Parts: sequence; structure tokens; C-alpha cells
Amino acid sequence: MAEERLIDDDKDKDKKYRFRINADGEEELVIEYGEQQEEEDADGAAPVLSPDEDLSEVDGEEVDARFDSGEEGEAVLSLTSMARADMDMGNYSTALEYIEQAKDISPADGAVVALELEIYTRGLSDFPDSILADAVQAAQNVAKYSSEDDKKRLREEGNEKLNSMICALQSQVDELGAQNERGKAERAPAFAAANKKAMLRFFVVFAAFAFALGLAIYFSTIMYVDRSGVNIVLTAVFGAVAFLLFIASAFAARAFNIAARRVRMNRDNRRTRVGRDYEAHRARLTALETIYNAIN
Repeated sequence: MAEERLIDDDKDKDKKYRFRINADGEEELVIEYGEQQEEEDADGAAPVLSPDEDLSEVDGEEVDARFDSGEEGEAVLSLTSMARADMDMGNYSTALEYIEQAKDISPADGAVVALELEIYTRGLSDFPDSILADAVQAAQNVAKYSSEDDKKRLREEGNEKLNSMICALQSQVDELGAQNERGKAERAPAFAAANKKAMLRFFVVFAAFAFALGLAIYFSTIMYVDRSGVNIVLTAVFGAVAFLLFIASAFAARAFNIAARRVRMNRDNRRTRVGRDYEAHRARLTALETIYNAIN
């Protein structure tokens, strides 16, 4: 049979309120009357309130929530304790599962998000790229929800490590950035010159195509005026030349597009190994600085 839960049965001896699960799997409130009222009911059925009815109208009684604040606090504390125990034993994935359950109950609990940051970073001692995005999110939650005591504990655990990593990364980012900019500056003149030549070549060929096409169209309008057939020949000749120049224009346009794309790609850091290394190091530096600022 469905699960039942008794509530508020000590204030009114003639009525009892129970939650039960109906045939549709929904929770409903059932009012059970005392023996005298049950005899007076013609059909003997207990009235049922739908979930959207105002329960406060039932003789002023209020239905308690399934978990009151005290029970929620105990559940969060228990889950946090289990998460910390698993973290201490090195079971980080299991610890994170407990943290997720605790966050489902209390998303803004400062102690929970502080412990989450510790778990992701192995006690603020390890910051692999694979978890860095999650660690940054946890750090942002720490900045919003955690108490000063929690932040102080995190500072004591991780400030020294974070400082050394940030300083080392900053020097690497500066070096890679300078190397990346030098490479782009060295390549830029050659790419710009090639782009200029390709653009000029395209416009010259396209202009010749347009001119030949115009002549072919012109002579096609008067090719029967001269009975000697000269205009017909000229129409055919200029039409063939226009066709060939059209093909040449297509190749010139392709070359122009490639040259212009090389100019654009030279500005994109992701197109070179040095540029990709620079972007990766800079992103990592930004993440570590975010974590550092969140706990300080």
C-alpha cells in the first residue's frame, strides 16, 4: 500500500491528516475524521484535497515541509563530513558525489562550496587543466557564499602554492606573448605583399574579362548588319576570350582569397604552435588568478 505520514494529529482529536501516494503516484492529503463523524458521513469517504488547494484553510492547520531547516542542516553536515572523509582517503570522485548531494539541498552553503574547491584542487595543491574550469566555478561560489573563516583556511592551504604558480606562469606568458608577437610581425609584411599582388592580379584579370564580355555582347547585337560575317567572327572571338578570362578570374579570385586568409590567420594566435601555447598558458593564468582572488 502507499506510504502514509501522520501530521498534526494532536491538536484536533476529531481529525487526522495523512499524506499518501495515490494510484497516479502523486502525493495527496487525506483527512480522517473521528468515529462519531465517520458515522454521520453517508458514504464514509474521507475528503481529499488536491495538491494545489490551500492547506491553511483546514481549521487553521499548517502542513510541515518534509524537511525542515533543522533536518536540512543535519543532512548537509552529514554529507559534508562524509565528503571530507573521502577526500582525506583520496576518494575524490566519491567525495564530489556527496558534495553534489549537499549542494542540491543547500546550494548557497559556504562550507560546502569551500570543501568542493578543496576536493577539486586536492587541498589547493594540484590544479590540472582537466578540472580547472570546475575549480574556477567552485572558487566563484566561495567568493559569494563562504565565510571569512572558510576563506582564511583556504588561504592558509593554498596561497603559497598559488602565488608560486602564478608568478611562474606570468613569466611564461610574457615570454610566449613576446615570441608570438615577433613571429606575427615577421610574417606580416610577406603576407601583406602577397595579398596585394593577388588582389591586383584579380582586378586586372576581372577587368579584362568584363571588357571582353562587353565587346562580345556589343558585336552580338550587330553581327547580322554586316553581310561579310566579320561581326559574327568578332562576336565568337570575344565570347571565347571572355570565357577564358572568366576561368582565369576564378583562379585569380581563389588566389586572392587564400592570400587574404593568410593575413587574417596571421593575426589569430590559434594558428601557430607558439600562439596556441600562449593562449593556453594565458587561460591557465587567468583561472589561477580567479581562484586566488576568490579566497583573498
